[in-house]
Amino acid sequence: MRATLYGLTLACLLVQGLPQPARAALGGSTATVDTDRVVMKGLTRPVPTGTLQKQELQLPSGTVVTEYTNSTGAIYAVTWHGPTLPNLHQLLGTYFTSYQTAAKSPVIRHRVVRMNTADIVIESTGKMRAFVGRAWIPNLLPSGVTAADIQ
Repeated sequence: MRATLYGLTLACLLVQGLPQPARAALGGSTATVDTDRVVMKGLTRPVPTGTLQKQELQLPSGTVVTEYTNSTGAIYAVTWHGPTLPNLHQLLGTYFTSYQTAAKSPVIRHRVVRMNTADIVIESTGKMRAFVGRAWIPNLLPSGVTAADIQ
């Protein structure tokens, strides 16, 4: 009995250590906004909507994350700014590997990550206590929305 209990405990620990699928935000649906809030322990803040549909999360660190959604409910862009980087794996979802690839590129001076492909655009920069970034999927941008609108 005791050996079975230990075996079950060990199996549970091993499963938890396996890579889990990203709870995708970028490219996901509006349902993932609440998942992001829970996982990152953030508070939602009201955002004047105007023409852009977006949701802001205030993280415990003081960092603010904004997720932009289009009329079909797909998250087409995310931005962040604050004293710490948010959980980019959570925010970028399946695009996180693209971020990692871009982050390995050599840079001059400041730590800047830039990637501009047909599938994804990522811009991130910062230093301690001042991180800023944004990422968007060009094919999901709503009609009339440009990169300049994603701030």
